[in-house]
Amino acid sequence: MKEGPALPQELSDLIVDHLFDDLETLRSCALVSSSFLPWSRAHIFSHLRIGPIDPEQSIRELHELLRKLPSLANRVESLHLWDNTMRPRSWIEEYPDSSVPSVAQLSNLLVSLARLSITIESSFVHWANISSTLRSSIRFMVALQTLTSLQLTGLYGLPFTLLAHCPALRSVTLKWVTFDERDNLDFAKTLAACAGSPPTQLEDLSIDLDTRVLGLLARWILLPQSPIDITRLRSLSCTVDGRFDHLAIQRLLNACAPSLQRLRLKNVAGTLDLRNLAQLHTLCLEVAPPLESRVVWFMDNIVFPPPQQALGLVLRVATPSAVQLVWADRALALFPCITSVTAIFETIDEEARERDLVDVSGAFVHRMPSVANRLAGRGPLRVLRSPRCSLEA
Repeated sequence: MKEGPALPQELSDLIVDHLFDDLETLRSCALVSSSFLPWSRAHIFSHLRIGPIDPEQSIRELHELLRKLPSLANRVESLHLWDNTMRPRSWIEEYPDSSVPSVAQLSNLLVSLARLSITIESSFVHWANISSTLRSSIRFMVALQTLTSLQLTGLYGLPFTLLAHCPALRSVTLKWVTFDERDNLDFAKTLAACAGSPPTQLEDLSIDLDTRVLGLLARWILLPQSPIDITRLRSLSCTVDGRFDHLAIQRLLNACAPSLQRLRLKNVAGTLDLRNLAQLHTLCLEVAPPLESRVVWFMDNIVFPPPQQALGLVLRVATPSAVQLVWADRALALFPCITSVTAIFETIDEEARERDLVDVSGAFVHRMPSVANRLAGRGPLRVLRSPRCSLEA
């Protein structure tokens, strides 16, 4: 390892902090100088992502390293188990030569874990097909006093009780999941299994579920004895898959009305009443072409808060066609309550990081006079694009 010119350790640490989510650069920093090594290594190990098993990067070896270096294990804040390969069974399921036992052993070392994600992209995994050891390990991690965020994608047959006995949990994302039918048949028995659970006071909830599952989840959350409390929810994100999903969403909105500050909607197919959301300050709508007719549809099907309530409108636009936004100028200017408009051009299914977005507002302000005049003296019109989205005139 080569030693470069001496830098104050505080400056070296600040440089590494700035690169916290750039894994390749962090690895390079760890090799460049011994002054970069400790903090770079701490950042590298703060986020663990375990995918389809790679013999060259054995989970058992990782487990042994963290066991020998508790200081590194204590730095792990995020664990992501994922599988995007097309094959009959996921590595997360139980079968011979699986590395699942090592994953379970690994979880016992992660005493500072704040975020747990399980993502099945290629198909789905049924909860009952996951090894009992790993299921117990997942329950153990969810119940940690440090765990504040849980993200689950592509899991079927989840027990409702998984979301009980986890008092530190504040953020939950559920995408393409289903729940155990036995819990649905006997909610009383399921609630009994949650006895003694302190309330899980969610602040952020993101759901992308089919109509029936969404209805079950809403029913479960809104039961008086439910261990899940959304009366302090600040952010709600809903992707709608059915024409009646708005009914369950409205019930959730009513329950979190006193605290909700940000609402994000995709594919809404029915009327939603936002008049009781007194703290709401941001409405985010995901729209696809034709933008003008979609904007008009939203205005006709959303009952907005009182005119005096300031509301920032965010449009996430799934098209590279810049003219689509320009054509929607007059319709956008008629939106009630808005004090700012931010349009973000992204590719389909992309979720660009805010710091990566490119500001192209200058190319739009003069082409959208209605919105510009409406916002004069109130707030900005901002147009951003992701690096992957090349705008077409």
